[in-house]
This record gives sequence, C-alpha cells and structure tokens, in this order.
Amino acid sequence: MQRIFVLFAALALVVGMAGPGHAQQDQKEEQPAVRMPEMVVIERPIIESNEVDRFGALTTVVGQEQIERLGASDLSSALRKTPGVTITRYNQVGSFGGAEGGAVFIRGMGSTRPGSEIKMYIDGVPMYMGPWSHPLLDLLPVDMAAAIEVIKGPQPQTVGNTFSAINLVPKQHTEEGFSTTVAAAGGSYGTVAQSLSHAGRTGDFDYQLGESFRYSNGHRDNSDGRLTSGFANMGMRLNDIWSARLLGLAMDNYADDPGADTPGAVSEGRYETRARMAALTLRNQLDGAHGEVQFFANGGEGVWSDDIPDGVDKNRNEFWYFGMHAKEIVEFGQGGELLLGLDQEWWDSIVSYDYIGGTEDTLTTPQFSLTMPYVAVSRTLGEDETWHATPSIGARGYFHNQFESRMAPFAGIVAGYGDTDLRVNVARGVNYPGLDVLIVFPASDWEVLDPEDVMHYEVGLSHSFGDLAVFDLAVYQDKGSNRYSFNLPPFPPVWTNTEDFDIRGMEASLTVTPLANLSLFAGVTAQRVTPDDMPYAPETSVSGGFNWRFLEKFTLSADCEYVDGMYALRQARKVGQANTARVSSHFLVNSRLGWEFELPRWDAHGELYLLVQNLTDEEYAYRPDYPMPGINGMIGAKLTF
Repeated sequence: MQRIFVLFAALALVVGMAGPGHAQQDQKEEQPAVRMPEMVVIERPIIESNEVDRFGALTTVVGQEQIERLGASDLSSALRKTPGVTITRYNQVGSFGGAEGGAVFIRGMGSTRPGSEIKMYIDGVPMYMGPWSHPLLDLLPVDMAAAIEVIKGPQPQTVGNTFSAINLVPKQHTEEGFSTTVAAAGGSYGTVAQSLSHAGRTGDFDYQLGESFRYSNGHRDNSDGRLTSGFANMGMRLNDIWSARLLGLAMDNYADDPGADTPGAVSEGRYETRARMAALTLRNQLDGAHGEVQFFANGGEGVWSDDIPDGVDKNRNEFWYFGMHAKEIVEFGQGGELLLGLDQEWWDSIVSYDYIGGTEDTLTTPQFSLTMPYVAVSRTLGEDETWHATPSIGARGYFHNQFESRMAPFAGIVAGYGDTDLRVNVARGVNYPGLDVLIVFPASDWEVLDPEDVMHYEVGLSHSFGDLAVFDLAVYQDKGSNRYSFNLPPFPPVWTNTEDFDIRGMEASLTVTPLANLSLFAGVTAQRVTPDDMPYAPETSVSGGFNWRFLEKFTLSADCEYVDGMYALRQARKVGQANTARVSSHFLVNSRLGWEFELPRWDAHGELYLLVQNLTDEEYAYRPDYPMPGINGMIGAKLTF
C-alpha cells in the first residue's frame, strides 16, 4: 500500500505544478487580442461516468477518450482500472479462449467455466461463445467502440438471462460533413497496430466505416496474437417518426498459449476466433413515447488446435444467434414512464473434435430459445434542482423451450436534493444453463436443471460538486443459489442445482477536475466472497489516474492499480471441487505522453504519442507461472482530416 500513497503524493505534486502554469496562461490571455483562445477542458481519466437509471441501477461507462488514454488494445486492457472489475490475460495481443487466457470479471462474477454469470453484447446484440456460454474477449473489438458499458448486477429492465453484462456501443458519426482517421503504432515484442476509419453525414444519412489490425510476437515464446476487424454503421432518418440503423461487423483473430514458465511445461496450442454480425434497428420518436425494435443475426466459431489435451488435434465450436429486441417507453402524467419490452432469442451450435489418430466426433445441439417480456413503471416527483424522488417497480418473465419458466421482479428508488442522490435497487437475476450442459455430458439428464438465481441488493450515494468533482459510493450484496454443477461418479454424471454463493462489497470513486487542463480519478473496491476460493475476486483493489494538458499541445496521462492476491484459474462446475491456485498482489503504473499538431494546408490535425506500460517493471501474473510483461512501450500517431 505504501506505493499507492507515493503515487497519490505524486499526483498532488502534479496539481501543484499545473496550477502556476495555468495562471501564467491566464495572464497572457489578459493581454489585448483580437480573439480569445477557446477553452479546452481535459477529458476524465479511467472512466467517463457512473450512470444511474430510474430504477436505481448502476452502469459504469468507459468512453473512447478513456480507451485511447489507457492505450487499450482489447476489452480487458480498456477495463483494467474500472472499479468493480477484475481482469485476467497472458498475451500482449489476443485472448486465449477466454477464462484465464483473457476475461473480465464484474464484482466477483464471471469465473465459472463452462457457462458464465456475465454476458457480452455489441449494441445490445449477444456476442459470446454459444456452445460454452462464456465470453470471448476478442469478439468485442475496442477499435469500433464509442463507449463500453459495464452493467453491474442483474438489471432486468435492460438485459436478461445474466447477472451482469458488458455492452460495446459502436461509433456513430453525428456531425454534418466527412472525416477520415488513420492511426498506426509499433513497440515492444514486435507489436504493431493499425486502424483506418471514414465517416460522414449528409442530411438524414450518416455512416461510419472502419477496420483495424493488431499483432504481437508476445513477451514469451509462443505468446503471439493477432486481432483483425472491420465494421460498418449506417443510419437514415426515414420520416418525422422513424429512423433506421444497420450495423455490420466481421472479425478474425488468434492467440497462442505460451505454456507455464516451468521446466518441461508445454504450450496448449492456438485458439482462433471468427465472427460475423448484422443488426437492423428501427427507432421511433413520438410525442410522449419513444422506442425501438432490433432484428439481429450473428455467427462465429472458436477453434482450438495443436497440443490439445486428451489426444484432440482440433476442437471446433460453431455458434449462431438470431433474435429480436423491442421496447417502448410511454410517458404519462407528470414525470411518469411506462416501459414495455420483449426480447426473443434463439441460439444453437455444432461442436466437433478431430483426434490425433484420425477419428472425428461431431455434436449438433438442439436449438435453445428464450422469450423475455418485461414491464416496468416509474414516476419522478419533485424537481431536479430541489427535492426529488423516482420510485419504480417492474418484472421480466422468462419462457425457455427446454427449462422451466421464471419471473424476475425488480424495484428501486432514486431520491435526493439538488446534486445529491441516494438510491436503492433490489433485483432478481436469472441465468439459464447453456448448451454446455448437453455438450459436456450428452447422456445426462440435463433437462431437470433449474436456472441459476441471484438476489441483488444495492444502496448508492452520489454527489456532484458542480464542475469540480463527482463522488460515487455503492454498497452491494449478491446472494446466489441454484448454481448448476455435476457429481462424478456416477457415470453418466448427475447435474444438480446444489451450490450457493454470497458476494458483499463496496465501491467508491472520486473524479476531480480542479483546473480545465487537469482531471484526476481514484477508485476503490472492497469485497468478501463465499466460498472464499472464488477466482478473480480480490478483497481489495485500488485504481487511480490523471490527465494533464500542458504547454497547450501536450497531454500527460498516467494510471495505476493495486490488486490484492487472489485465487485464479476458473470455478469448476464439479460438486466439491476446491480451487487452490493463487496469484500474488501486484501494483502497476502506466503512462502516456501525447503531442497534438495541426496541418492547416490539408485541414488536418493529429497526435504523436509515447505509451509506457508497467513503469516499475513489476513482476506479476494473472495465472500461476504465466508471467506478464515487464516494462514495455509503444510509439504511435493518429491523423484526422
């Protein structure tokens, strides 16, 4: 912890250094001039905001500016400092098949394999490994993200069949005119990155096109990875009421496993991920009502090859999703809202194994479908500037074609005075077993399983000190039951809903912008979990950072994190399976220095930057005997015209 205090002392010193420089700039601006320079306010570090909806539910948003300042190449590096989030990885570029090879955990959730308590989405469209029901981080390319939303706890009014979620919001061009941005970077371990995007808006039509490529040899033998993606996001206003938006995305990636850093250890081969997605969204805006209906289809595969255990030469996991999401918000009375929604999803898969001896085995799963209607009502009393309160209540229904139906009620209240708000949220989360239950043991009696269940309780406090600072506090508890697992022996094994869990925690964050050219952030998460060997659920994690703009064209960004020692690997679904693998605590410091420039002749502007990660050359790992990189860096440039 001493290093944390040293870093925050350094941040305080930076504030002191920035103050006089700012004053000198103000003195120069007081001299006679034809036109005063435009005031540019520095963006916030680490996170963009904590958003609370009418139901008292919390979502943390990491925006495009934060992603760039963090030097993030993928989802885990973009969220590594977000309060309430823990990550794991062992490749410089790419994630090896999920789990400890690359995953994101939210308040202790997400460590179960197969299956998962969290789901991931792109613009609300499910994007995760269908056969095994867990996220694959390489299928959410951050280069196309305008923002990343971390949905904390079950929020039936927003998304169903999960206990927490992450949603990637795609970039969208909103200003009239056209722009093109090209970016390139290179650095340690043969790492290169490149992206190109073009966007435009003319009248009622807008579009955003982009592609990206990232590659690295990795910091260890057999730890190379590659990420490639391309996307198109086009919108058209059809009339005064309706608008349409079409989103398309394609990805092709791989990551290699370097193996444990111990004598005689071997690599577990290569994991490739590919996916295609299309979504059509129709939005309406009426007097007193607004909503949307979205139709989507996506498909992909995860291919594990070379040096797979149990004599397998190649394991191919193909998946498909189809569905429709619809919702409408109707205003009534003074401050009232009625929310009506319906989510319909279908998914299936094919899993095949090629064995070293030349034999093959293929399993085509039956199609799962889930129908989820939901309704909620809320009403705001009072005025934002004075006393106000918004009570709410609602429920989401679950109708599965293979398992029993469930109902998930939720309720909340947001109340306060002026810039201070107190919120309370209670919600039931429902998470159905995935296709994994019949893939693992096709002969088992998996239909008898009940969906997993969690009761979520959260109390939060937020206060805004004008433009100076924003403080957020959340205290939460998740009481989980009916976690599905199997007994072995006998054989075939018996699936049961026998395991419970309990997570209690606290999150706090403070963003301070004392000057237009300086913004600071600090966040802390403390939690206790039962059973206490749940992976990637540290008791304490602390993060901090700042963005400082100086000498008009330079921006210095720095971030740090301290994470307690914690259990690692995954939470197995076998009854009585204990987890003994642990990793030590770590403290990381990263920095980024950027210089902005303009090219008036071409009406262009850009930035050159230097990114240095792990400044203190900390030795750490997210998986035992899988050391992460020491100090490393990247040099890059971005040009927009």
